[in-house]
Amino acid sequence: MKKTLLFAAAVLALAACSKENPVSEEGPIDASKIVFDIKLENADATKAVKTVWEKYDEVYLFFEDNTAQYVIMTYDGTSWTYTDKDYDTSFTGLTLAASGKKLSAVFMPGFVNYSAPTYDTDAGKWTFGSIGGYFQTAESVAYTVTTISDVTTLSATLSLTAPAGISQVFIPSDEGYSMLGLGNEIVLTASHIKPITFNGIAPGGAASYTTGTSGFPLTPYFGYFGSDVSGNGIYCWGILEGAGTYDFTFQLVERNAEKKYAISSKSKSVTDKTVGDNVAIKLSGLTDNGKFVSLGYAGGPLWATGNLDKTNSKIVDPLEAGEYFRYGKTTPFSASESYYTGTDNPLPTSADVAYAVTDAWRIPTKDQFDALINSSNTTNEWVTGWTYIGSTGGGRFITSKANGISLFFAAAGNYSYSSGNLVNAGVGGRYWSSTPNGSYNAYGLNFGDGGINPVNYDRAYGYSVRPVQN
Repeated sequence: MKKTLLFAAAVLALAACSKENPVSEEGPIDASKIVFDIKLENADATKAVKTVWEKYDEVYLFFEDNTAQYVIMTYDGTSWTYTDKDYDTSFTGLTLAASGKKLSAVFMPGFVNYSAPTYDTDAGKWTFGSIGGYFQTAESVAYTVTTISDVTTLSATLSLTAPAGISQVFIPSDEGYSMLGLGNEIVLTASHIKPITFNGIAPGGAASYTTGTSGFPLTPYFGYFGSDVSGNGIYCWGILEGAGTYDFTFQLVERNAEKKYAISSKSKSVTDKTVGDNVAIKLSGLTDNGKFVSLGYAGGPLWATGNLDKTNSKIVDPLEAGEYFRYGKTTPFSASESYYTGTDNPLPTSADVAYAVTDAWRIPTKDQFDALINSSNTTNEWVTGWTYIGSTGGGRFITSKANGISLFFAAAGNYSYSSGNLVNAGVGGRYWSSTPNGSYNAYGLNFGDGGINPVNYDRAYGYSVRPVQN
């Protein structure tokens, strides 16, 4: 079922420039009345597409024969106002062909952040910078200009449409805002939905956009639709893979806005969601994963965003070192303490320091570490110049190829069993797995500026622990 909404925008008193009827020559058009009949054809009963005009909505108009000026239509909740590209309170004179030319239009919700449009001469289009999210366009629309009784009227009918498959995920404010820390940001990963980026529109011509990879973060916008406070929250838009029945998995991830490493996450699955050309899903009742995040690859656990601090029963900030442990010991490293000599694979819960904090946490297995650094699942890079553990050091960024989420593993160094001292801090990282190798060694993860690889360690060393949730 389709429905068409017709809106007449007839606002703005300006100086008339011509008494001719009709106007046929080219030249400045100072209309005392500009009328737009705007038609929206949208799928019924879904918020994934625009069905009503709401306060702060904006429509940008670009003209085929003028690449220096544009018009902004802004809805104030009752009617439309018009400004030129300089956001003046009135037109200073819009230079257009009187008739026989075309315009193009772009709509975006008023709360979406974007740059003022600029004309790219080489590309032949107006661009707004990188805008990921919801938009509608009307392309190659003919307009007419007439003058009646000293009133010049520019008329056009704009059938604004969104890209096929446009989809919306809405997260109520009480679910999303609670995650957001000062200076951080939120992204949503959504299986079966691709991020979308608007690239620009030609004056009087076609729009262009690109889509990313399914499961990669959708750009979030904080705002509301309408005056109903129940609509306050986070809106994310993307392109659905195609019509069908899906089991959707959603993950709301908080990450550091500057460094882009994950800090915490919430998640929810929506089972057997049947969709047509678009989908609108409201996420509520999200599961709080705390400082654990999914990297989205098959069989992967939830990874802690930082190292273990057993003494304080917490996951530390990614730039902190956390504590160090001998293999199979549930207390921090002590050179005088023995280590676990069992061969259980993986460690029994009685010897798993992560499990000793909460029964939802475990030390990762060798297989889980192997999958984490498998080039089919992730990329990784060495970074330096970050201050933690009291000095300037490095670490490894590990980024998922499935959803683009990054973890940071600090080069926290390790404790030497012979000297009992902390060594290699800032230049190397060593992390225990729970998988033994005989009675005296165990597998783990090792990295520095030269690479990252699984290794076999003597259990007497004191290494970091990065917990998982299976």
